[in-house]
Formats: sequence, C-alpha cells, structure tokens
Amino acid sequence: MQIEDFMKTLELRTTSAETLRAYRADLEKFQAFLHARGLRANQATVETIEDFVRYRASMPTRKQGKQLSPASVDRILSVLSSYYEFLRVRSNGRTRNPVNLYTRPKVDNVDFRALDDQTVLRLLHGITDVRDEAIIMVFLSSGLRFSELSQLNIDTIQQRSRKLPDGRVRTIGVGEVVGKGQKRRAFLIDEDALKALVAYLKVRGKDDNPALFISKRHQRLSCRSIQDILSRWCRRLKLTHAHVHQLRHTFATRMANAGMSALVLQELMGHSSFTTTRRYFAIRPERLAREYFSSMEFARGPEF
Repeated sequence: MQIEDFMKTLELRTTSAETLRAYRADLEKFQAFLHARGLRANQATVETIEDFVRYRASMPTRKQGKQLSPASVDRILSVLSSYYEFLRVRSNGRTRNPVNLYTRPKVDNVDFRALDDQTVLRLLHGITDVRDEAIIMVFLSSGLRFSELSQLNIDTIQQRSRKLPDGRVRTIGVGEVVGKGQKRRAFLIDEDALKALVAYLKVRGKDDNPALFISKRHQRLSCRSIQDILSRWCRRLKLTHAHVHQLRHTFATRMANAGMSALVLQELMGHSSFTTTRRYFAIRPERLAREYFSSMEFARGPEF
C-alpha cells in the first residue's frame, strides 16, 4: 500500500495531528489485514471491506465493554474510500473503489452527545489541578476542537472589556485559531475561564515554552494527552467515560438552548456547513415554553 504518499496528500488538507494519526492507524490496520490474507490493495472487493469492518469490530476498544461505534466505522470507511480514490487517480482509473458498494451505518453521534449539567458540575467542582481545571473551562466556554486547544499559545488569548446594552461592562478572552481546512477564526472565552487561566499561569511560573498548556516535562500537550487528562478525572470522580469532543458539543448545546443565533454559533464552532450547526437546535421543552409565552404576551398587545 502507498500509505506514505497518501498521507502526504492528506497533510495538505488538514493540520489536525489527531486526524492524521487516526487515519494512518486505520490504513496500517487495513494493510496488515490484507497482508494476512495474501491480498494486494487493488484486489480488495466489497466482501473484503465487509470482512475488515467485522474484524475491526471484534477488536478491543479504548472503552472497555464497548463495540466499535457507527461513527468509528464511518471514519474507517471514509479513509479507505479516500485512499482508493487516491489509487484510482494514480492508476488512471484502473483501480476501483470497493468502498462505494458498501452500505454505511447510520451515524447518530450517540458517543459524542453533550454532557449533562450534573456531570459538568461534578467535573468543575471535583478537579483539583489548576492546569486541568483551566483546560476543561476553556473547552466549555469556547467550543474549540481539542486539536485547536492544543495549538494555543500563551499570547493567543487577549483580555478585552465589552460594554453590554444595559451599561454593564464584562470581561472576556478573545483569540484566533486555525481550524479545519486551514481556516482561521475567532473564538471567545468567558470571565470564569479567564480567571482559571490566570490561576494556572501563576502556578506554572515563567518559562521559555510558548505553548499555553504544557506537561510536567514542559512539552506542549498533545491531543492524546488532553483526552487522557479528561479520562483520568472521569475515573477519579467516578463519572462515565467522556470524550473531549463532548465538551465541544456541550458548549454548542448550551449556547443553542440559551438562545444564541444559529449563525453566531456556526461562526464560533467553525462549521463550514449550516447543517452541522442545526443539529444543536433540538429545543428543550423549557425554552419552548418560555419563548411561546413571551411571544404570546407580545402578540396580545396592551389591549388584552
């Protein structure tokens, strides 16, 4: 298989180290699977793909007692399909894409649903490490991807004061990240997250590392390290295993239910498609009732 050449083309489309790592791992597992059966990549059929998916589903996952999720299967099929399209172009159409004939599972993102309010409170009240608390609070107030949070530097976030329509002045943090597709976008964090960052930087002290979040060895925290931090606190606090991406979903779900405009949320989340943002607007009953009665009062007018 031409994994290295393919990965070079992927690196031109994404800077996410976590995505590249996952794609490489999927391809290397597929290569080993083919080798064990005496097959070359161009000899794979839809039945080969079906066998590989069953094989991957039988392998142990990081979540004990969990089978491979539909989302993980969809990711595997996506990278295999991309790889075969790469081979098709290189072979002037002689190599066919067997993934096109495979029926993909329905993905409902169950594994990456938002955390409930009680879990969030237990996390925030239970974490005793100032760095780890700052990481979680930045996630929950910004909606950043964890590959984006990993790239933050000490000087990325600037403190700003904003005057609200009622005259109050609020302090927020403003920064920029490079997201998917090399797109640069702004993000915000609230005053509580800013305070958590100040507390962390005070304990950390001065050093020459520009990275915002670093390990005990003074290295920039990787995406895997950030996930391990969340997993460790979930175990300590006896919480259900949570994925870092759920913190991003939690931010989006909270903002949608608080009445944030879908267009504003799309901008903050860095979604290229509005369809992706729209899934967060499954409105809770309490918001439905609140806005219904508010609108009805306005519609009645003073004469009622």
